[in-house]
Amino acid sequence: MDVHRIHELLAERNEELSAVAEEIERARAEVQRLENKREKVREIAQELEALISPVRRMPTDIMAKVFEHCVRDEGMRKADPQLTPLLLGQVCRSWRSLLFSLPCLWTTLQLDFPAGAKDWDALMQSKIMSMHVWFSRSKAVPISLFLGQSKGSLIPWPTLMHLDKEILALNCRLKDLTLHFSPRSLSSLLTFAQSPLPYLQHLELQNSNSLPSNENPPAIVLHSAPSLRSFSISWCSLDLRDFQVPWSQLQQLNLQYDASPYWNPVHSDFLQVLSQCHNLTSLFLGIGAPIDDVDPETIEPVTLRNVHTFKLRSFEINNVSLSLSTFTGHTESLSFLARCADTLESVSFNRLDIADPAMLSCLAQLHHLKTMLFLPSVLRLNHGLYGRAHARRRRQHRHRDKPVPRICPSLETLHLRCSSTAPVNAIAKLATFQYGLDTRDEKIKELQARLKVFVDQGLQLVLTKSSASG
Repeated sequence: MDVHRIHELLAERNEELSAVAEEIERARAEVQRLENKREKVREIAQELEALISPVRRMPTDIMAKVFEHCVRDEGMRKADPQLTPLLLGQVCRSWRSLLFSLPCLWTTLQLDFPAGAKDWDALMQSKIMSMHVWFSRSKAVPISLFLGQSKGSLIPWPTLMHLDKEILALNCRLKDLTLHFSPRSLSSLLTFAQSPLPYLQHLELQNSNSLPSNENPPAIVLHSAPSLRSFSISWCSLDLRDFQVPWSQLQQLNLQYDASPYWNPVHSDFLQVLSQCHNLTSLFLGIGAPIDDVDPETIEPVTLRNVHTFKLRSFEINNVSLSLSTFTGHTESLSFLARCADTLESVSFNRLDIADPAMLSCLAQLHHLKTMLFLPSVLRLNHGLYGRAHARRRRQHRHRDKPVPRICPSLETLHLRCSSTAPVNAIAKLATFQYGLDTRDEKIKELQARLKVFVDQGLQLVLTKSSASG
Protein backbone atom coordinates (compact mmCIF):
# COMPACT_ATOMS: atom_id res chain seq x y z
CA MET A 1 0.00 0.00 0.00
CA ASP A 2 1.46 3.28 -1.07
CA VAL A 3 1.82 6.33 1.09
CA HIS A 4 -0.81 8.32 -0.85
CA ARG A 5 -3.49 5.72 -0.06
CA ILE A 6 -2.59 5.76 3.63
CA HIS A 7 -3.04 9.52 3.78
CA GLU A 8 -6.49 9.18 2.17
CA LEU A 9 -7.59 6.57 4.72
CA LEU A 10 -6.27 8.67 7.61
CA ALA A 11 -8.17 11.71 6.35
CA GLU A 12 -11.38 9.66 6.15
CA ARG A 13 -10.95 8.40 9.74
CA ASN A 14 -10.30 11.94 11.03
CA GLU A 15 -13.46 13.15 9.33
CA GLU A 16 -15.35 10.26 10.87
CA LEU A 17 -13.95 11.12 14.34
CA SER A 18 -15.02 14.74 13.90
CA ALA A 19 -18.50 13.64 12.94
CA VAL A 20 -18.72 11.35 15.98
CA ALA A 21 -17.47 14.16 18.24
CA GLU A 22 -20.10 16.52 16.85
CA GLU A 23 -22.77 13.88 17.43
CA ILE A 24 -21.56 13.39 21.02
CA GLU A 25 -21.73 17.15 21.65
CA ARG A 26 -25.28 17.21 20.27
CA ALA A 27 -26.15 14.28 22.51
CA ARG A 28 -24.64 16.00 25.55
CA ALA A 29 -26.53 19.17 24.81
CA GLU A 30 -29.74 17.14 24.55
CA VAL A 31 -28.98 15.40 27.84
CA GLN A 32 -28.35 18.77 29.49
CA ARG A 33 -31.60 20.11 28.06
CA LEU A 34 -33.49 17.10 29.39
CA GLU A 35 -31.85 17.40 32.81
CA ASN A 36 -32.81 21.07 32.98
CA LYS A 37 -36.33 20.20 31.97
CA ARG A 38 -36.42 17.49 34.64
CA GLU A 39 -35.35 19.98 37.33
CA LYS A 40 -38.03 22.43 36.27
CA VAL A 41 -40.68 19.73 36.28
CA ARG A 42 -39.42 18.54 39.69
CA GLU A 43 -39.67 22.06 41.10
CA ILE A 44 -43.21 22.39 39.81
CA ALA A 45 -44.07 19.00 41.31
CA GLN A 46 -42.64 20.04 44.66
CA GLU A 47 -44.62 23.24 44.60
CA LEU A 48 -47.76 21.29 43.78
CA GLU A 49 -47.03 18.84 46.61
CA ALA A 50 -46.52 21.78 48.96
CA LEU A 51 -49.93 23.14 47.98
CA ILE A 52 -51.60 19.94 49.15
CA SER A 53 -49.41 19.43 52.26
CA PRO A 54 -51.16 19.35 55.67
CA VAL A 55 -49.48 22.63 56.66
CA ARG A 56 -51.10 24.42 53.71
CA ARG A 57 -54.48 23.02 54.63
CA MET A 58 -54.13 23.79 58.35
CA PRO A 59 -56.63 26.39 59.55
CA THR A 60 -55.26 29.85 60.18
CA ASP A 61 -56.19 29.80 63.85
CA ILE A 62 -54.19 26.58 64.37
CA MET A 63 -51.17 28.06 62.61
CA ALA A 64 -51.50 31.15 64.78
CA LYS A 65 -51.33 28.94 67.90
CA VAL A 66 -48.24 27.17 66.52
CA PHE A 67 -46.54 30.51 65.88
CA GLU A 68 -47.46 31.70 69.35
CA HIS A 69 -45.88 28.61 70.94
CA CYS A 70 -42.73 29.16 68.89
CA VAL A 71 -42.43 32.74 70.07
CA ARG A 72 -43.29 31.83 73.68
CA ASP A 73 -40.66 29.09 73.83
CA GLU A 74 -39.78 28.42 77.49
CA GLY A 75 -36.11 28.33 76.59
CA MET A 76 -36.28 31.91 75.31
CA ARG A 77 -38.77 33.85 77.41
CA LYS A 78 -37.68 37.24 76.13
CA ALA A 79 -37.99 37.80 72.40
CA ASP A 80 -34.94 39.06 70.53
CA PRO A 81 -35.73 41.34 67.56
CA GLN A 82 -33.13 39.49 65.48
CA LEU A 83 -34.71 36.09 66.11
CA THR A 84 -38.32 35.02 66.50
CA PRO A 85 -40.78 35.88 65.19
CA LEU A 86 -38.80 37.29 62.25
CA LEU A 87 -37.30 33.87 61.49
CA LEU A 88 -40.77 32.48 60.87
CA GLY A 89 -41.41 35.20 58.32
CA GLN A 90 -38.49 33.98 56.19
CA VAL A 91 -40.13 30.63 55.38
CA CYS A 92 -42.69 31.74 52.81
CA ARG A 93 -44.92 34.61 51.78
CA SER A 94 -48.06 33.21 53.40
CA TRP A 95 -46.30 32.71 56.72
CA ARG A 96 -44.96 36.25 56.58
CA SER A 97 -48.43 37.66 55.90
CA LEU A 98 -49.91 35.63 58.77
CA LEU A 99 -47.05 36.68 61.05
CA PHE A 100 -47.66 40.38 60.59
CA SER A 101 -51.40 39.95 61.07
CA LEU A 102 -51.07 38.47 64.59
CA PRO A 103 -50.59 41.16 67.26
CA CYS A 104 -49.99 38.54 69.98
CA LEU A 105 -46.62 37.63 68.41
CA TRP A 106 -45.25 41.14 68.86
CA THR A 107 -46.06 41.77 72.52
CA THR A 108 -42.66 40.86 74.03
CA LEU A 109 -39.35 42.56 73.32
CA GLN A 110 -35.88 42.47 74.85
CA LEU A 111 -33.31 45.17 74.13
CA ASP A 112 -29.78 45.20 75.55
CA PHE A 113 -27.44 48.17 75.62
CA PRO A 114 -23.88 46.88 75.13
CA ALA A 115 -20.79 48.25 76.79
CA GLY A 116 -18.33 50.31 74.81
CA ALA A 117 -20.75 51.95 72.41
CA LYS A 118 -19.02 54.74 70.45
CA ASP A 119 -22.13 56.66 69.45
CA TRP A 120 -24.81 56.38 72.13
CA ASP A 121 -27.22 58.70 70.33
CA ALA A 122 -27.19 56.58 67.18
CA LEU A 123 -27.50 53.38 69.21
CA MET A 124 -30.44 54.73 71.20
CA GLN A 125 -32.19 55.91 68.05
CA SER A 126 -31.81 52.42 66.60
CA LYS A 127 -33.20 50.78 69.75
CA ILE A 128 -36.12 53.20 69.93
CA MET A 129 -36.91 52.58 66.26
CA SER A 130 -36.96 48.85 66.96
CA MET A 131 -39.42 49.46 69.79
CA HIS A 132 -41.69 51.56 67.55
CA VAL A 133 -41.74 49.05 64.70
CA TRP A 134 -42.10 46.04 66.98
CA PHE A 135 -44.91 47.29 69.17
CA SER A 136 -46.76 48.93 66.28
CA ARG A 137 -47.45 45.38 65.06
CA SER A 138 -48.95 44.42 68.42
CA LYS A 139 -51.82 46.88 67.90
CA ALA A 140 -53.43 47.64 71.30
CA VAL A 141 -52.49 44.39 73.08
CA PRO A 142 -50.68 44.77 76.46
CA ILE A 143 -46.92 44.40 76.03
CA SER A 144 -43.85 43.12 77.90
CA LEU A 145 -40.61 45.09 77.75
CA PHE A 146 -37.18 43.93 78.97
CA LEU A 147 -34.37 46.49 78.92
CA GLY A 148 -30.86 45.71 80.13
CA GLN A 149 -27.59 47.57 80.50
CA SER A 150 -24.36 45.62 80.16
CA LYS A 151 -21.97 45.58 83.08
CA GLY A 152 -19.43 48.35 82.90
CA SER A 153 -21.27 50.51 80.37
CA LEU A 154 -22.00 54.16 81.14
CA ILE A 155 -24.98 55.58 79.27
CA PRO A 156 -25.01 59.40 78.98
CA TRP A 157 -27.83 61.21 80.76
CA PRO A 158 -29.33 62.83 77.59
CA THR A 159 -29.52 59.39 75.98
CA LEU A 160 -31.29 57.98 79.03
CA MET A 161 -33.82 60.81 78.82
CA HIS A 162 -34.86 59.63 75.34
CA LEU A 163 -35.36 56.10 76.66
CA ASP A 164 -37.27 57.33 79.70
CA LYS A 165 -39.62 59.23 77.40
CA GLU A 166 -40.29 56.14 75.31
CA ILE A 167 -41.06 54.01 78.38
CA LEU A 168 -43.46 56.68 79.61
CA ALA A 169 -45.22 56.67 76.23
CA LEU A 170 -45.85 52.91 76.61
CA ASN A 171 -47.30 53.18 80.13
CA CYS A 172 -50.89 52.54 79.16
CA ARG A 173 -49.94 49.20 77.52
CA LEU A 174 -47.21 47.78 79.78
CA LYS A 175 -48.00 44.37 81.29
CA ASP A 176 -44.43 43.38 82.25
CA LEU A 177 -41.57 45.81 82.71
CA THR A 178 -38.03 44.71 83.55
CA LEU A 179 -35.19 47.21 83.90
CA HIS A 180 -31.66 45.91 84.53
CA PHE A 181 -29.51 49.02 84.86
CA SER A 182 -26.91 50.52 87.11
CA PRO A 183 -28.37 52.52 90.03
CA ARG A 184 -27.29 55.78 88.40
CA SER A 185 -28.99 54.93 85.10
CA LEU A 186 -32.05 53.50 86.80
CA SER A 187 -32.59 56.77 88.65
CA SER A 188 -33.23 58.43 85.27
CA LEU A 189 -35.76 55.84 84.08
CA LEU A 190 -38.45 55.97 86.77
CA THR A 191 -40.74 58.63 85.31
CA PHE A 192 -43.14 55.87 84.25
CA ALA A 193 -44.16 55.41 87.92
CA GLN A 194 -45.78 58.85 87.95
CA SER A 195 -48.45 57.87 85.41
CA PRO A 196 -51.22 55.26 85.59
CA LEU A 197 -50.18 51.70 84.76
CA PRO A 198 -53.55 49.99 84.21
CA TYR A 199 -52.21 46.67 82.83
CA LEU A 200 -48.91 46.33 84.72
CA GLN A 201 -48.71 42.90 86.38
CA HIS A 202 -44.97 42.43 86.89
CA LEU A 203 -42.35 45.07 87.71
CA GLU A 204 -38.68 44.15 88.06
CA LEU A 205 -35.91 46.64 88.87
CA GLN A 206 -32.45 45.11 89.16
CA ASN A 207 -28.95 46.45 89.71
CA SER A 208 -26.81 45.40 86.73
CA ASN A 209 -23.49 46.31 88.36
CA SER A 210 -21.26 43.36 89.16
CA LEU A 211 -19.75 45.18 92.15
CA PRO A 212 -21.73 46.85 94.94
CA SER A 213 -21.83 50.61 95.30
CA ASN A 214 -23.37 53.23 97.55
CA GLU A 215 -25.56 54.63 94.75
CA ASN A 216 -29.26 53.94 95.08
CA PRO A 217 -32.23 55.02 92.96
CA PRO A 218 -34.98 56.98 94.66
CA ALA A 219 -37.89 55.21 96.34
CA ILE A 220 -40.49 53.75 93.99
CA VAL A 221 -43.83 55.55 94.16
CA LEU A 222 -46.49 53.89 92.01
CA HIS A 223 -49.41 56.27 91.69
CA SER A 224 -51.74 53.73 90.06
CA ALA A 225 -51.06 50.06 89.34
CA PRO A 226 -54.32 48.17 90.00
CA SER A 227 -53.19 44.98 88.23
CA LEU A 228 -49.74 44.64 89.84
CA ARG A 229 -49.21 41.10 91.20
CA SER A 230 -45.42 40.64 91.11
CA PHE A 231 -42.72 43.02 92.31
CA SER A 232 -38.97 42.33 92.21
CA ILE A 233 -36.30 44.77 93.27
CA SER A 234 -32.59 44.44 93.94
CA TRP A 235 -30.02 47.08 94.72
CA CYS A 236 -27.55 47.97 97.39
CA SER A 237 -29.11 49.61 100.41
CA LEU A 238 -32.76 48.66 100.14
CA ASP A 239 -34.81 51.04 102.29
CA LEU A 240 -38.52 50.40 101.78
CA ARG A 241 -39.87 52.97 104.20
CA ASP A 242 -40.59 55.55 101.47
CA PHE A 243 -41.83 53.07 98.86
CA GLN A 244 -45.46 53.40 97.78
CA VAL A 245 -46.43 50.08 96.24
CA PRO A 246 -49.78 48.26 96.45
CA TRP A 247 -48.33 45.59 98.75
CA SER A 248 -51.69 43.99 99.51
CA GLN A 249 -52.21 43.13 95.82
CA LEU A 250 -48.93 41.27 95.42
CA GLN A 251 -48.78 37.51 95.03
CA GLN A 252 -45.03 37.32 94.38
CA LEU A 253 -42.40 39.49 96.05
CA ASN A 254 -38.65 39.48 95.51
CA LEU A 255 -36.52 41.70 97.77
CA GLN A 256 -32.79 41.30 97.17
CA TYR A 257 -30.66 43.46 99.42
CA ASP A 258 -27.02 43.53 98.25
CA ALA A 259 -25.41 44.26 101.59
CA SER A 260 -21.68 44.66 101.85
CA PRO A 261 -19.17 45.28 104.65
CA TYR A 262 -17.67 48.17 102.66
CA TRP A 263 -20.34 50.67 103.70
CA ASN A 264 -22.88 51.17 106.44
CA PRO A 265 -26.14 49.55 105.30
CA VAL A 266 -29.39 51.45 105.62
CA HIS A 267 -31.79 49.60 107.86
CA SER A 268 -34.94 48.41 106.14
CA ASP A 269 -37.66 46.90 108.27
CA PHE A 270 -39.09 44.67 105.57
CA LEU A 271 -41.28 42.98 108.19
CA GLN A 272 -43.53 46.05 108.06
CA VAL A 273 -43.83 45.54 104.31
CA LEU A 274 -44.51 41.82 104.64
CA SER A 275 -47.25 42.50 107.16
CA GLN A 276 -49.14 44.26 104.35
CA CYS A 277 -48.67 41.43 101.82
CA HIS A 278 -51.69 39.34 102.79
CA ASN A 279 -51.99 37.59 99.41
CA LEU A 280 -48.37 36.51 98.90
CA THR A 281 -47.83 33.00 97.54
CA SER A 282 -44.13 33.30 96.62
CA LEU A 283 -41.52 35.17 98.62
CA PHE A 284 -37.82 35.64 97.77
CA LEU A 285 -35.68 37.44 100.32
CA GLY A 286 -32.06 38.50 100.11
CA ILE A 287 -30.87 39.34 103.58
CA GLY A 288 -28.02 41.75 104.08
CA ALA A 289 -25.81 42.40 107.06
CA PRO A 290 -27.92 42.46 110.23
CA ILE A 291 -28.28 45.82 111.92
CA ASP A 292 -26.92 45.85 115.45
CA ASP A 293 -29.18 48.60 116.74
CA VAL A 294 -32.41 46.67 116.19
CA ASP A 295 -34.24 45.91 119.42
CA PRO A 296 -35.60 42.34 119.19
CA GLU A 297 -38.49 43.26 121.46
CA THR A 298 -39.76 45.77 118.90
CA ILE A 299 -40.01 43.20 116.11
CA GLU A 300 -43.57 42.30 115.22
CA PRO A 301 -44.02 38.69 114.02
CA VAL A 302 -45.43 38.25 110.53
CA THR A 303 -47.47 35.26 109.37
CA LEU A 304 -47.84 34.61 105.63
CA ARG A 305 -50.55 31.98 105.40
CA ASN A 306 -50.72 31.63 101.61
CA VAL A 307 -47.01 31.30 100.85
CA HIS A 308 -46.08 28.03 99.11
CA THR A 309 -42.63 29.03 97.82
CA PHE A 310 -40.02 30.70 99.99
CA LYS A 311 -36.47 31.40 98.83
CA LEU A 312 -33.93 32.72 101.27
CA ARG A 313 -30.55 34.08 100.30
CA SER A 314 -27.75 35.75 102.21
CA PHE A 315 -25.22 37.92 100.44
CA GLU A 316 -22.93 38.47 103.40
CA ILE A 317 -21.42 36.28 106.12
CA ASN A 318 -20.69 38.33 109.22
CA ASN A 319 -17.93 37.98 111.81
CA VAL A 320 -16.08 35.43 109.71
CA SER A 321 -12.40 34.80 110.29
CA LEU A 322 -10.88 32.30 107.90
CA SER A 323 -7.87 31.86 110.18
CA LEU A 324 -9.92 31.22 113.33
CA SER A 325 -12.79 29.47 111.52
CA THR A 326 -15.39 31.33 113.54
CA PHE A 327 -18.77 32.46 112.30
CA THR A 328 -22.10 33.78 113.42
CA GLY A 329 -25.04 31.89 111.97
CA HIS A 330 -28.04 33.51 110.28
CA THR A 331 -30.73 31.95 112.43
CA GLU A 332 -32.90 35.08 112.58
CA SER A 333 -34.40 34.21 109.19
CA LEU A 334 -35.56 30.70 110.07
CA SER A 335 -38.65 31.99 111.85
CA PHE A 336 -40.13 32.84 108.44
CA LEU A 337 -39.98 29.20 107.47
CA ALA A 338 -41.64 28.05 110.67
CA ARG A 339 -44.56 30.42 110.14
CA CYS A 340 -45.00 29.22 106.56
CA ALA A 341 -44.66 25.51 107.40
CA ASP A 342 -48.31 24.66 106.72
CA THR A 343 -48.14 25.73 103.07
CA LEU A 344 -44.44 25.79 102.20
CA GLU A 345 -43.56 23.43 99.33
CA SER A 346 -40.31 24.85 98.00
CA VAL A 347 -37.36 26.48 99.76
CA SER A 348 -33.88 27.54 98.73
CA PHE A 349 -30.89 28.05 101.03
CA ASN A 350 -28.16 29.78 99.09
CA ARG A 351 -24.83 30.55 100.76
CA LEU A 352 -26.35 30.46 104.23
CA ASP A 353 -24.21 29.30 107.14
CA ILE A 354 -26.38 28.17 110.04
CA ALA A 355 -25.44 25.80 112.81
CA ASP A 356 -26.60 22.24 112.14
CA PRO A 357 -28.95 21.92 115.17
CA ALA A 358 -30.79 25.11 114.21
CA MET A 359 -31.08 23.99 110.59
CA LEU A 360 -32.31 20.51 111.57
CA SER A 361 -34.85 21.98 113.95
CA CYS A 362 -36.16 24.23 111.19
CA LEU A 363 -36.35 21.50 108.56
CA ALA A 364 -38.15 19.17 110.96
CA GLN A 365 -41.12 21.57 110.90
CA LEU A 366 -41.44 21.61 107.08
CA HIS A 367 -43.72 18.60 106.67
CA HIS A 368 -45.08 19.67 103.28
CA LEU A 369 -41.77 20.64 101.68
CA LYS A 370 -41.34 19.01 98.26
CA THR A 371 -38.33 20.83 96.79
CA MET A 372 -35.23 22.07 98.58
CA LEU A 373 -32.10 23.69 97.18
CA PHE A 374 -29.30 23.61 99.74
CA LEU A 375 -26.04 25.33 98.77
CA PRO A 376 -23.65 25.95 101.67
CA SER A 377 -21.23 28.82 101.36
CA VAL A 378 -17.67 28.64 100.11
CA LEU A 379 -16.58 28.15 103.72
CA ARG A 380 -18.18 24.68 103.50
CA LEU A 381 -20.04 24.98 106.77
CA ASN A 382 -23.22 22.91 107.15
CA HIS A 383 -21.74 19.97 105.27
CA GLY A 384 -22.26 17.96 108.46
CA LEU A 385 -25.99 18.46 107.98
CA TYR A 386 -26.17 15.43 105.67
CA GLY A 387 -24.67 13.13 108.27
CA ARG A 388 -26.82 14.51 111.10
CA ALA A 389 -29.96 14.12 109.02
CA HIS A 390 -28.99 10.54 108.26
CA ALA A 391 -28.27 9.85 111.95
CA ARG A 392 -31.71 11.09 112.90
CA ARG A 393 -33.34 8.77 110.36
CA ARG A 394 -31.17 5.91 111.57
CA ARG A 395 -32.37 6.42 115.16
CA GLN A 396 -35.94 6.39 113.92
CA HIS A 397 -35.30 3.20 111.97
CA ARG A 398 -33.76 1.40 114.94
CA HIS A 399 -36.19 2.60 117.59
CA ARG A 400 -39.58 2.37 115.99
CA ASP A 401 -41.24 2.42 119.41
CA LYS A 402 -39.69 5.85 120.00
CA PRO A 403 -40.53 7.79 116.86
CA VAL A 404 -38.12 10.51 115.84
CA PRO A 405 -39.61 13.36 113.77
CA ARG A 406 -38.72 12.88 110.12
CA ILE A 407 -37.04 15.71 108.30
CA CYS A 408 -39.08 16.86 105.29
CA PRO A 409 -41.09 13.64 104.85
CA SER A 410 -42.70 14.91 101.62
CA LEU A 411 -39.42 15.90 99.97
CA GLU A 412 -39.29 14.92 96.29
CA THR A 413 -36.42 17.00 94.89
CA LEU A 414 -33.17 17.90 96.64
CA HIS A 415 -30.45 20.05 95.02
CA LEU A 416 -27.07 19.90 96.75
CA ARG A 417 -23.75 21.61 96.15
CA CYS A 418 -20.94 19.10 95.70
CA SER A 419 -17.35 19.82 96.66
CA SER A 420 -14.23 17.94 97.63
CA THR A 421 -15.48 17.76 101.23
CA ALA A 422 -19.03 16.65 100.49
CA PRO A 423 -19.77 13.40 102.40
CA VAL A 424 -20.87 11.14 99.57
CA ASN A 425 -21.70 8.18 101.82
CA ALA A 426 -23.81 10.31 104.14
CA ILE A 427 -25.76 11.76 101.22
CA ALA A 428 -26.37 8.28 99.77
CA LYS A 429 -27.57 6.98 103.14
CA LEU A 430 -29.76 10.04 103.54
CA ALA A 431 -31.51 9.23 100.25
CA THR A 432 -31.79 5.55 101.18
CA PHE A 433 -33.46 6.25 104.51
CA GLN A 434 -35.64 8.94 102.96
CA TYR A 435 -37.09 6.81 100.21
CA GLY A 436 -35.98 3.29 101.10
CA LEU A 437 -35.02 0.50 98.72
CA ASP A 438 -37.71 -1.69 97.21
CA THR A 439 -36.35 -5.24 97.72
CA ARG A 440 -39.69 -7.06 97.49
CA ASP A 441 -38.99 -8.54 94.06
CA GLU A 442 -35.59 -9.80 95.19
CA LYS A 443 -37.15 -11.44 98.27
CA ILE A 444 -39.75 -13.19 96.14
CA LYS A 445 -37.09 -14.52 93.78
CA GLU A 446 -34.99 -15.72 96.71
CA LEU A 447 -37.93 -17.59 98.28
CA GLN A 448 -38.91 -19.14 94.95
CA ALA A 449 -35.36 -20.45 94.47
CA ARG A 450 -35.10 -21.88 97.98
CA LEU A 451 -38.55 -23.49 97.89
CA LYS A 452 -38.30 -24.82 94.34
CA VAL A 453 -37.57 -28.36 95.54
CA PHE A 454 -40.82 -28.39 97.52
CA VAL A 455 -42.78 -26.91 94.64
CA ASP A 456 -41.50 -29.73 92.43
CA GLN A 457 -42.89 -32.14 95.02
CA GLY A 458 -46.36 -30.62 94.76
CA LEU A 459 -46.29 -27.64 97.14
CA GLN A 460 -48.60 -24.85 96.01
CA LEU A 461 -46.71 -21.61 96.58
CA VAL A 462 -48.24 -18.17 96.13
CA LEU A 463 -46.05 -15.13 96.90
CA THR A 464 -47.40 -11.57 96.73
CA LYS A 465 -45.90 -8.18 97.45
CA SER A 466 -46.72 -6.47 100.68
CA SER A 467 -47.40 -2.75 100.80
CA ALA A 468 -44.43 -0.45 100.27
CA SER A 469 -44.25 0.25 104.00
CA GLY A 470 -44.77 -3.36 105.08
